[in-house]
Amino acid sequence: MKNSHRLDYAALAEVLGQKGLVDPQRLRLTLKATEKGPIPFTEALVAEGLIGDWDLARVVCEVYGLPFLPVDFYPPHKDAFSGLDPDFLRQHRLLPIARHKRVLTVCMPALVPADVLGMLSSTADVHVMPVVGTVNGNNKWLAENLPADVPTPGGEGALDWKNIFDEGDANVLLNLDADPNAPGTQAA
Repeated sequence: MKNSHRLDYAALAEVLGQKGLVDPQRLRLTLKATEKGPIPFTEALVAEGLIGDWDLARVVCEVYGLPFLPVDFYPPHKDAFSGLDPDFLRQHRLLPIARHKRVLTVCMPALVPADVLGMLSSTADVHVMPVVGTVNGNNKWLAENLPADVPTPGGEGALDWKNIFDEGDANVLLNLDADPNAPGTQAA
């Protein structure tokens, strides 16, 4: 069954409003707030409690005619990640769960825009087959299995904010303890 809805956040917001599942004004505000931000629209809907995670996934499945296959039921296969940019996957909360030759099955956090799937398809040279997962399920799996590289405190190039005041105090004390009559110092 072919659907007339394009995979994008505006179309999803319209459907959610028309079905009376989320207040249309809240949908507009959330959609606007997430346009340029790092948090995807579907994640903001769930995080703000505007709709339940499973309810959102159910609506996406019904509207777009896509299968529901969350990572809780079908965990990703390690080979599916081969050649894919982990930062891109984390940014869009996408989980490649299976690969068969040039066909890549990707679990979406309810929904991602068609443009995002198109970018994945073109950069990885695969045909993407999307399935619907849950926002929280994808986020949990990514956090546990594909964490972002976070610099360790005190590591090379990292600024350790915990010690900044201690270091400042130590420098002030060094200047206070200096002999005012030593060469190169000025008396107050």
